[in-house]
Amino acid sequence: MQYSSLFLAALSATGSLAAPMPQTSNSDDNSITVTLQSQATESGAGLFFSEAALPQTLTPSQPGPFETLSVTVGANVDPQTLRCQALDDMNKPIVGLRGENVDITFSDAGKGEWTFRKPSVVSAVVCDPAFQQIDKSENTVRVQLSGPGELATQTVFTGAQREAKPPVGSSGPYDTLELDVGILVEDQGVRCQVLDNMGEAIVAVRGANIDTTFSDAGNGPWSFQQASEVSQIICDPAFVADPQ
Repeated sequence: MQYSSLFLAALSATGSLAAPMPQTSNSDDNSITVTLQSQATESGAGLFFSEAALPQTLTPSQPGPFETLSVTVGANVDPQTLRCQALDDMNKPIVGLRGENVDITFSDAGKGEWTFRKPSVVSAVVCDPAFQQIDKSENTVRVQLSGPGELATQTVFTGAQREAKPPVGSSGPYDTLELDVGILVEDQGVRCQVLDNMGEAIVAVRGANIDTTFSDAGNGPWSFQQASEVSQIICDPAFVADPQ
């Protein structure tokens, strides 16, 4: 990505590059640099990590919002697969994309910068040798239905578009439903609905909420008002809460 001299001057003025990188030879390069950039505002911040201090958390000189993040790992750093994570203003991991990869931890691998799914304020960056590439299941929505005894089934959706599927294995009867929306799913508020054998939407309760469309929100399972067989599960980004 090309940036203007104005952008480079802005970096210097903000102090983002105030600490110059030590000069090292290729055979003794233990540098770890994370660069945050925004082309829209021509701003950026550079963070310099110490291999000896890992895992390490640093705060950028300015919070952004930023659009991209790049990790540059020196030839002598162990591990070369070191990954870093950016946290937003709610201390939650920011999702980034690079080619076909979608993740919440970011590597160098000589493949250039990661683009945030949306411009994001960055409160901190963490580099940790324990970070691993995220499991691909975190890019799915899993709907689990449970019934009396040990009856249970899980049906998987993408969360990216309207999808309707019968429950895997058995139609029930079931009395609870729980959504698990993976952290990589773009619409974290995606909702799902279940239909009985008559094609009617089943009503369920979670705390004070009584509804026919169901979210994850980290709040646990929904309980059907009465046990019911399920003919279809529908997940749709267009669904909204439908209090009863």
